Amino acid sequence: MKKVSDADKLYYFEKNFFTIDGVWMLEVEKEVGWEIALKIDKNVWIRLMKIIFKRIQQYLNIKANTLNNLIELVTFRWSIEGWKYSVNYISDQEVIIEINECPYKAIMDRNPDRQSKIPLICKDFCIPFYKAVLEDLNSQVKIERSKFMGLGDNICDFHFKQISIQALEVNFHKSY
Repeated sequence: MKKVSDADKLYYFEKNFFTIDGVWMLEVEKEVGWEIALKIDKNVWIRLMKIIFKRIQQYLNIKANTLNNLIELVTFRWSIEGWKYSVNYISDQEVIIEINECPYKAIMDRNPDRQSKIPLICKDFCIPFYKAVLEDLNSQVKIERSKFMGLGDNICDFHFKQISIQALEVNFHKSY
């Protein structure tokens, strides 16, 4: 058996992580069409990302569901995948992250045949994907987004706000 180093493993998995996602999507799209392929891809990624975030949480030894820990999980993943972003800590209750480069969009930008799919991926995949995954990580944090590179903006934004327990109780009582 050939002995491989951690650097060899890193090279292999890093180079193939994005490739497997893209090839899988192209093949599913060819078999069932764009809309069904995108729905399946979104469902797979939501399920996968919940698993990945649990593993990252264990790896980083994160025990509490705080806003800062949520930011730590998300930015760990983005850093590993090569996202370019900046984090602005407004307060203990509020954080804004601006994405300057998304590796998934960058890959599609380089492929003329897929550029027309970028707005569709942004609107029908990325936006609902992050809403589902981040709310699952911490239901006490509200995420607002107003800028999307895939829809023509120069950045994507994620505005995280910690919801207080009192605010949740007030909203609960107002609804009944």
